[in-house]
Amino acid sequence: MPRRDESIPKSVTESLLGSGFPFQTAVRNEICLLKGWSIHTSEYPWRGQRDEDRFLDMIASYKNFVLTIECKKTRQDTLTFLDPASGQMPTPQTADYRCLSYQHFTVVTRHQDATCETWAVWPSSPSCEFCIVGTNKSDRLLERDASLIIRATEALIHDVREMSHLSKKLSLPFLFLPVIVTNARLFVAHYKPTDVALDSGEFKELPNNIESAPWVRFSKAFTTSEKRDFANRSVFVVGASYLKEFLDNLELAPNQPKDKMPVRFASGAS
Repeated sequence: MPRRDESIPKSVTESLLGSGFPFQTAVRNEICLLKGWSIHTSEYPWRGQRDEDRFLDMIASYKNFVLTIECKKTRQDTLTFLDPASGQMPTPQTADYRCLSYQHFTVVTRHQDATCETWAVWPSSPSCEFCIVGTNKSDRLLERDASLIIRATEALIHDVREMSHLSKKLSLPFLFLPVIVTNARLFVAHYKPTDVALDSGEFKELPNNIESAPWVRFSKAFTTSEKRDFANRSVFVVGASYLKEFLDNLELAPNQPKDKMPVRFASGAS
């Protein structure tokens, strides 16, 4: 805990320590220091499902990538992702990432087209469907944050003006990667489903194979703003202290899936 200047009101210091905005500015600065990366915009405004005002923390761009970024600061949360497979370490790694992409871009007055596809994106990581948030808030779910950032990404694709500006900086095809950057520690727990007792719903014995992770793909069918079914979508969850390493290694893998399982995403202009 930083020392407090007694001449400064306690309400000021407590609000500074409790706010997530200073963490957001630190993440932005880290990205700006990296060669080739740029912050397209910060505090990007978009409308929620109930027409409420929302803001995406920042949009970063580099080569083929548009990163829609939410910064999540915590004092006590841990994120434990579940790997209910063999129960063995190390965690299986994958480069598959299902996201929205543009193969070509032209400014059309009332209509834009994108596709939801599976791409191979480095760096690889574990891909997990379930996450347990260790916190005092019993209703805390990572799915809520992930769904919001996916909806914000879709709002960006609807925004012809922002898309026009972005297209001038990027190489085609360009991919939209939702990313949650957090100072929470990330873990992956390996276990067998038979390790869980059906009568109690709890582990017979706690998993011994638990490892920390710098970043994880959080992949499942999130709630989105579109009516069509895109199946699973991916969100990168990145530990803040590993952000530079993550961005330094972010690139399209040389071998792409033969079947990207494309689903068309038709977005109207805003």
